[in-house]
Amino acid sequence: MNKVMLIYFGMLLASVAAYYLFPKRTRWTVLLAFSLLFYLIISTYMAAFMLATAASVYCAARFLIKEVPHDAEAAVAKKLLKRNKTVIALTIVFNLAIIGVLKYFNFFGGMFGSLLALCGASVKMPVLKIALPLGISFYTLSAIGYMVDIYRGKYKAETNFFKFCLFICFFPQILEGPVSRYDKTAPQLIEGHSPDYEGITFGLQRILWGLFKKMIVADRLYLLVRTVAGEPSQYSGIAAVLFMVCYTVQLYADFSGFIDIAIGSAELFGIKLQENFRQPFFARSAQEFWQRWHITLGAWLKDYVFYPVALSPLVTGPAAKLKKRVRNHFTKMLPTIVALFAVWLCNGLWHGPEWKYIVYGMYYFVIISAGMLTEPLFRKLYEKCGIDRQNAALKALRHIRTLIIILVGETIFGADNLKDAFTILGSVFRPYGGSVFALGLDYKEWIIALVGMAAMLAAGIAKERGISIRGRMAAAALPARWAAYMAVAVFVVLFGAYGDMYQAVPFIYGSF
Repeated sequence: MNKVMLIYFGMLLASVAAYYLFPKRTRWTVLLAFSLLFYLIISTYMAAFMLATAASVYCAARFLIKEVPHDAEAAVAKKLLKRNKTVIALTIVFNLAIIGVLKYFNFFGGMFGSLLALCGASVKMPVLKIALPLGISFYTLSAIGYMVDIYRGKYKAETNFFKFCLFICFFPQILEGPVSRYDKTAPQLIEGHSPDYEGITFGLQRILWGLFKKMIVADRLYLLVRTVAGEPSQYSGIAAVLFMVCYTVQLYADFSGFIDIAIGSAELFGIKLQENFRQPFFARSAQEFWQRWHITLGAWLKDYVFYPVALSPLVTGPAAKLKKRVRNHFTKMLPTIVALFAVWLCNGLWHGPEWKYIVYGMYYFVIISAGMLTEPLFRKLYEKCGIDRQNAALKALRHIRTLIIILVGETIFGADNLKDAFTILGSVFRPYGGSVFALGLDYKEWIIALVGMAAMLAAGIAKERGISIRGRMAAAALPARWAAYMAVAVFVVLFGAYGDMYQAVPFIYGSF
């Protein structure tokens, strides 16, 4: 376990103890104090950027005119609305500029330098060497979402800066999310909760399950992933396939494992964060996969990118003119396709300033758009051939197809760069002469990893069938319940990937 997580769990233990010692009405101040302390310990002076985001969004939201008076003249109403738009635009630009400079300056500076070189100019672009503030991609999205919701009149602006600051920097979700919505999270943070046996038990269960995913599965598979990713040209065939499968499982176990820890941590305070995963590998299409994977990011992009772009006059106007001239399924879907392009470009860039992430976003854009555009064609084809789309065999084929799409996508995402990704994908059908036990995992490590993956699969199947494992555990007899908890805890302690032979692996999404 790395240093950040050791500090995290120490802070969690201390904050839970302090939280229930304070009166209910002031318990939110305990959360704020520990959240700021955690942020200062991990990010030190970088906390200034987080506070700048919190302060700018808080002030702008308070400055917005909430309602235009009914008796206001048209010119006055127009002026007030224009002022609101200016305020929100400047605030969003300011916060995007912070993340743009810190996270994307070198990437876009390099692109600009390359373009100048193509034109014959030799300009050396400056390179910034600044560590990113903790969770900047997550808290920036939450802050912008809050700002837009205030502008839309969804709810009133928070009048207490410190309460708003807690929403931005609540430490269980600052590392990797989920991306929170103010109306769903802030009231829970501010309201003092009483200690609840079921909530605390469920929280500890969830934390233990997250550690199981991370330490038994993700960090162990990392050994194989780094072996192949380090020299992709040396591995082919089954080695390349194992990289694709193992990285995909590692990413899921790593990311969903931390989300389990974050949600479980919040439950210790009586707070329920939003779920971020819903058995994504049971999806039967790429679109469904993204409705189950990183749910809060997808929902944010839908509400604050997709709909604004799809409904923008700049898109609907030309689309309507084209539709009058050529009426078909494509022209009908044009605003949706344009909006999807914006969503997947943002999705790719959000993950990081690298071409592989942009290509990753465009990969899913092409696949999902193609699926939507060809849907009428396939529907007619099925009808003509008398094929039942709910046929079990067809469902299985769609599931296999989706898994292949996911594996290819995560290979682009997980390789060190685009060249390496294409090297791995291109070597799948070439034979591999080595042993699978020479890829970083010996047979003992494989056994433990497979046991961990089998446990994750079993839990996923149960959830997909609507079976509440936590509910059944709660209903079990006390000795049986605690025996199960102890068995998982002992398994993590005995077989977790830590110690001298393992590298401490940071949570993957912590870098985003």
